[in-house]
Amino acid sequence: MSSIREKLTNMFSKVMAGTVTREEGTMLINHLAKEDLAETVSELSYLIETPPPGVFSKTILHTIALSRNKAFHNIIVASLDHKSEDVSILAAQELARLKTSEAREVLVEHLMSEAYHVRKASATALVQGFPEGAEMLKKHILTHSEPFFRLTSAQALIKAGKKGMETLLSILGSGNDGAIVSIAEALVASCNELGSEDIPKIFDALMTAGDRKDTQAILELLKVAGALKGKARGFEGYVMAFEDYPAAPVRTEAQNALKQIRAGWSL
Repeated sequence: MSSIREKLTNMFSKVMAGTVTREEGTMLINHLAKEDLAETVSELSYLIETPPPGVFSKTILHTIALSRNKAFHNIIVASLDHKSEDVSILAAQELARLKTSEAREVLVEHLMSEAYHVRKASATALVQGFPEGAEMLKKHILTHSEPFFRLTSAQALIKAGKKGMETLLSILGSGNDGAIVSIAEALVASCNELGSEDIPKIFDALMTAGDRKDTQAILELLKVAGALKGKARGFEGYVMAFEDYPAAPVRTEAQNALKQIRAGWSL
């Protein structure tokens, strides 16, 4: 074990034991970086991936972040891809805190990650940390070809409050079939996030999809209508318009949606 790794391991163990604060830990890692930057960065990177017994990778990264040392920037970027969701979230939050164009681009690149928790952390950090974050997620939803990737960004917009929801619902009028399907899928699981002013936009999108004969979008939007239950009261006529649609799955989904809406009246 190198001398630097031994010092770091000892310090992080004391942080976990509560005998050394993380702020005090930053003093050590900054001192070590002045003495041997390359070796300190190498050992910190190693310890995040292989933490000592009883020490959490997130604790190590948090201490690094508290140092506010630009020399450790690449460690934070690399930690975005960590196998631990907690580490990825912390790395994404730290990048968003920087509010630099470089940090923003790193987060955008990681919207393409194969790992769901990495995409989720990146999307959340973008929409919460950058004024243009919601529009960037909108662009991602409209341009990415893979449903799972679009869905992650849609879910982040739903959790981003009113602005996020407004951005999300604006996609329903885009005419982009794949994006509309992804938005509808995200909304089915989050109908409680929709306000009364949002409901008409769902049914406007449903009728537009009907005009385009876009069966897949119709099906997904009917599922949203059903999931709204009592919130959709007064919009039954929009759903009934699909009871005689040529495709049997649409007719079935329309009937299911009507049952859910009517059952929700008494709730």
